[in-house]
Amino acid sequence: MAVYLNTNSALILYTQLVNSEYFVDKSDIIRTINRRVGTNSKYICITKPRRFGKTSILNMPGAYYCKAYDARSVFDNLSISQHSDYTVHLNRYNVINMCFSNLPENGNSYEDYVSLIKETLRDDILEACPELKGREFRKISDLLAATNDEFIFVIDEWDYIFSHELYPESQRDFLEFLRDLLKDRPYVALAYMTGVLPIKRYSTGSALNMFREYTMLNDPSFQKYFGFTQEEVAVLCNQQAALTLDEISEWYNGYQTGDGGRIYNPRSVICALEDSDFDYVAELVREKEYCQKL
Repeated sequence: MAVYLNTNSALILYTQLVNSEYFVDKSDIIRTINRRVGTNSKYICITKPRRFGKTSILNMPGAYYCKAYDARSVFDNLSISQHSDYTVHLNRYNVINMCFSNLPENGNSYEDYVSLIKETLRDDILEACPELKGREFRKISDLLAATNDEFIFVIDEWDYIFSHELYPESQRDFLEFLRDLLKDRPYVALAYMTGVLPIKRYSTGSALNMFREYTMLNDPSFQKYFGFTQEEVAVLCNQQAALTLDEISEWYNGYQTGDGGRIYNPRSVICALEDSDFDYVAELVREKEYCQKL
């Protein structure tokens, strides 16, 4: 069974999110991403603080693009379905969904870490393309090119070894691995990547310069899809009676959008509403302090 290629994990996780009591529909982000598919702007990196919905949003394109199943039962009820271009890219692509925070059970070296990624991806591709078995491929990029197909890459926690200070002597090699896998490869229809650390801090050369990076401080295209706006929190507060918007706002000392609007940490707001408790709201302040250190 495949681990990275055309799995249903993103669909399952995103369906669970949609079915949650306090759900905010951010599916219109798909329209913005769709405009990048198959273009020179196909490399997107979202770097935001923890608990700002990066993984939740990431599961959405993973579910939307993957051709291994039909996701209409989920997306037909969301905002994206109201647009005329809704079905243009729906379930049309091979999707490689990877999370770089998965560490090998045995071994603790960089070689063990990157070998797990490479071998898992190689096995998935060969399972899907048995006609390529028995042929020699020096690199994963060569194997992907030999499929003569297009792939969408959805990568979570691209920066895990940097944020957790793992394998410092091999971090440059990891950037080169990503560069060889993704940069200027005709099989890449889209590369959507998330993390907490800015690429430019670690990729000082040209390794990942193909990515357009969107941060809390500079995000004209995607900022409204990450975090909850004041209006969205108000709607959620109206679904229960224990906490009011004024109470949450009083405790909150968080972020603002580029135009001055207040933006809330989704995880902390939802936990506060579910538990009728402000312990999680206090995390908003801690997350902001963490982000300011980056």
